[in-house]
Amino acid sequence: MSTMTAETFTPLDDLDPATPGDPFTRLRYHYGQLLGAEDFETEQRYFLLRSRLHNALLHGVGTAWGLRVRAQVTTEPAGLRLICEPGLAIDALGREIYVPQQVCLDLTGLAATHFWGDLAPPTAPGDDEAEEEEEGADPRRRVYVVLSYRACLSAPVPAVTPPCADSDAALVHSRILDGYRVCLQAETPPDPAATQRDITALSAPPGVRERLLELILNPSLDLARFWGGADEAPLVLAVLDLRPVGDPVERVELAGAIDNGVRAILPSLQAVADLALGVRLDGAPGASAFQAVGVSAALEETGEMIVTVTTSAPVNAATLTAPSVRVLYWDPTPNVGWTEPTVSNRAVTPTGIVIAVTGAWASATRFQVLLSGTGDHALLDTQGRVLAGVVGESVPAGSGRDACLFSVYQVTP
Repeated sequence: MSTMTAETFTPLDDLDPATPGDPFTRLRYHYGQLLGAEDFETEQRYFLLRSRLHNALLHGVGTAWGLRVRAQVTTEPAGLRLICEPGLAIDALGREIYVPQQVCLDLTGLAATHFWGDLAPPTAPGDDEAEEEEEGADPRRRVYVVLSYRACLSAPVPAVTPPCADSDAALVHSRILDGYRVCLQAETPPDPAATQRDITALSAPPGVRERLLELILNPSLDLARFWGGADEAPLVLAVLDLRPVGDPVERVELAGAIDNGVRAILPSLQAVADLALGVRLDGAPGASAFQAVGVSAALEETGEMIVTVTTSAPVNAATLTAPSVRVLYWDPTPNVGWTEPTVSNRAVTPTGIVIAVTGAWASATRFQVLLSGTGDHALLDTQGRVLAGVVGESVPAGSGRDACLFSVYQVTP
């Protein structure tokens, strides 16, 4: 675990040795070619900068794995640390940021640093204006945990130097390390969507393809920013509020929970596909969902209509209530329309549900059955799975969805 003290909270102005460069020019080799350091740098930059361009424009920005921020409270001596777990993120310029180990930020003496004076109290919607105007009324201070890309030079080796050169020139760094920096900031970093094509920012035109086309034809920034030089693109990981302890102040403590939910997230394409389709695509299929299959109706000798609903699994009888299963039929009488008849009985069967409806229907009567898969009256099967719509619908695992089954009752000769 690496530890950073309060003196290192201010981000450094560091440069990325991999930029600037041109991702659209590569070497052309020929027999007898003399290659120098600049040629090899051009070779590396071609692939590195194209990879970053691909990440930024086709994948996005955010945490891809790990990087949870949590608190560690110590008692002897009393103190507070923030622990950032290992993980991987991609910043808004497509740079991969790998944190290989836990990073510890010691906040115990933060209130005694100049950084504390830069912090402001948290503001929340609905705060009383009088309290906001009263300067210093709130002792809490809000800070943001921020992750940034850093690159550094390492592995110095002997080098050929010109005559009379400085002795320091006898060593040159032979490696560039893609590193990181975890620090605190007084203000949240700029929205990374400024470098992205954010479709949520558009409400028109109405069609999805048309909105995407609008974003692509009107990019939000000059593409050359991705390879034009060093640029900051910090990612916010978490936000927290701190409170000073003691008079005079001895240390700081957390004033509430750490919020990791403020960060941008970058799920894998596989996870997005699973979520969109409601089907696990990256392995063996999971258990089938509990869904409605079909509906039919028949006239009994008693003069009642028996509506039969088929489900993919037996229904839990305890969840079968009047609000959970409703029947409606179409009455063509002017100003009547869909009508809910009197139901004399509802019962479960090994294959679904039967509903006894008072009164016979005429031939070619259109009807529907509404099954609840959400709310207080959701239907469950005998395994405790909630109704997930109709067979063929894609519903995320563990989610419920109402089902509506339509059919037409025909008198059989």
